[in-house]
Amino acid sequence: MADLTVEIYDTTLRDGAQQEGMNLSVADKMAIAPLLDELGVGVIEGGWPGAVPKDTEFFGLVAKELSFRHAQFAAFGMTRRAGSTAASDPQVRALLDSEAPIITLVAKTDIRHAERALRVSGEENLAMIEETVAFLVGEGRRVVLDAEHFFDGFVYDPEYAIRALLAGEHAGASSLVLCDTNGGMLPDDVTRIVTAVRARTTAQLGMHAHNDSGCAVANSMAAVAAGVTHVQGCVNGYGERTGNADLIAVAANLEIKRGVSALKGDGLSDATRISHAISEITNIAPFARQPYVGASAFAHKAGLHASAIKVDPDLYQHTQPELVGNDMRMLVSEMAGRASIELKGKELGIDLEGQPEVLKRVMERVKNAEAMGYTFDAADASFELLLRGEMGQSPRYWDVETWRVLVSSAPGNPNEADAEAIVKLRAGGRRYVTVGEGNGPVNAIDHGLRAALVAAYPEIDRFDLTDFKVRIMDAAHGTDAVTRVLITTVDTVTGAQWRTVGVGPNVIEASWEALTDALLYGLLKAEVTPAV
Repeated sequence: MADLTVEIYDTTLRDGAQQEGMNLSVADKMAIAPLLDELGVGVIEGGWPGAVPKDTEFFGLVAKELSFRHAQFAAFGMTRRAGSTAASDPQVRALLDSEAPIITLVAKTDIRHAERALRVSGEENLAMIEETVAFLVGEGRRVVLDAEHFFDGFVYDPEYAIRALLAGEHAGASSLVLCDTNGGMLPDDVTRIVTAVRARTTAQLGMHAHNDSGCAVANSMAAVAAGVTHVQGCVNGYGERTGNADLIAVAANLEIKRGVSALKGDGLSDATRISHAISEITNIAPFARQPYVGASAFAHKAGLHASAIKVDPDLYQHTQPELVGNDMRMLVSEMAGRASIELKGKELGIDLEGQPEVLKRVMERVKNAEAMGYTFDAADASFELLLRGEMGQSPRYWDVETWRVLVSSAPGNPNEADAEAIVKLRAGGRRYVTVGEGNGPVNAIDHGLRAALVAAYPEIDRFDLTDFKVRIMDAAHGTDAVTRVLITTVDTVTGAQWRTVGVGPNVIEASWEALTDALLYGLLKAEVTPAV
C-alpha cells in the first residue's frame, strides 16, 4: 500500500454538524473551512445549498471570500425528484448555483428505501440516479455518488445495490461511495462487500462509515485494504448519533501505519492544533482520549512505563507524538516511581538528575497527597508548585493572615442569598484587608483574594478562571466527605492554561487552596518578581 494515494473527503460542515448539541453558524463554517484546508484534506463538503438557507449563504461567501490551497469544495444534495427532470428540479439547480466544482449526490441504493421512503419503483430510482448524474456531469461538474444505506442494501438485495452503483458509473460519476449509514457493519463485513463491489466496477470506490458499532475507523481502514481510494469522515469523529469516522485517526493510520499518501502538504504534523482549534469553534470540548491528538494520547502514568520510557520512549508508544503535532506527557500519581517524577520534572524544565533525596521526598508527598484525595495527573500546575517547594524554588508572593466567608439568606427567599469573603494578607510590604462579594462563597473568595493582591500584582487581572469542577470523595460519608476541586485558569495575554487542585473537608476550603495555587502559578509563569 506504500505507493497508494487515498482522497480524504471531509464532511464536518454537513454530516458532522448533525451531531446532537452542535449548531454551526455561517461564521463558524467560514472559520472551520480554512482549518480543514490547512489539515490537507482533498475535498471539503460545505453543506446542502438550496435546502438549508444558511448553507446557501455560506456557499455564496465561500465563492467570494475563500480560496483553498489544498482542498476542492463540494456541495451536497439529492437526485432529482420522481416525475421531474434534473434540469428543472430546483434542488439540482441550486447545486449548480452554488458554484462548487464537486457535487455529491446522495442516492438510495437499498431497494427498501426506494420503495418505502421515496415511494418510487426500483427502476424509477435508478433513472433518478442516472439522469441527475449525467445532467451535472454535462454541466462540467465532478459528481461523487454517495450510495446511502449501501451495506444494508447489499445484504438485503446485492444485485439491486450494485445496479444502483452502476447507474451512477454509467452516467459519469467519478466516485462511488459505499455508505454504512446505520453504522452497523464490522470490518469483515466491509472487506467482503467491498471486494464483491470491486469485482463489478472500475470506478473509484469510496467509504463513508458511521460509528454506531464502534468500528468507523476500522471499517474505513478495511475498505482501503479491499480497494477503496476515497474515504469520507469528520474531524474529531463528529456526526449524528455516535458520529462518523474520525478523519484524523484514519489519515494518521493510513500515513503512519501503511505509508499511504492521504493528507496534502504537511497537515498531519499540525493535526493536534487544528483538531483543538475546531473544537473551540464548535464549542465541544476536546476528547482527551481521542487517538493521536487527544491530551491523553501519549500520556503515561504507571511507574513501570516511566522507567522504560526513560530508556527509550518508543517502548511504550505506538508512534511518535510529534508526527501529529502532539507531545508525550508524564502523569504524576500514586502509581508514580522516581523515573516518572524525574521525567515530569524534565518536562517542566526542572533537572532532578542526581538528587535522590528530593525525588524520594516528592514521591512520598505525592503518594500521601493522593491518598487524601489529590489528583496531580489532572493538575500539572499544582504538582510543579509542590516540586518547586521541595527544591526551595517557590517564591513567596504574599502571606495570608486570615480569611473567612459569610453566607446569609432569608428563609423562603433562596435567590436572595448573600456571600462575602474577608481576606487579610500581606504583600509588597503592605497589609491588605478586603471584602469580596460574589454569587456564592467560592465566587466571593475569588473576588476577595484578587482585590487584596491586585495592587501589588496587577498581572492577576490577566488570569481568568475558565472551569471549576467539584467532586465529593468517599460519598458514603455524606456531608462529612472530603471535597476535591479542580480549577482551570487561562492567561488572557499569553493564552497559557493551567490546572490546580485543592482538597478539604468542604468545598470552600478546597476552593481556597485551588484558587491560591492558580494565582501563585500564574505569577510564577509570568516571571513576576515578588514585591518586597
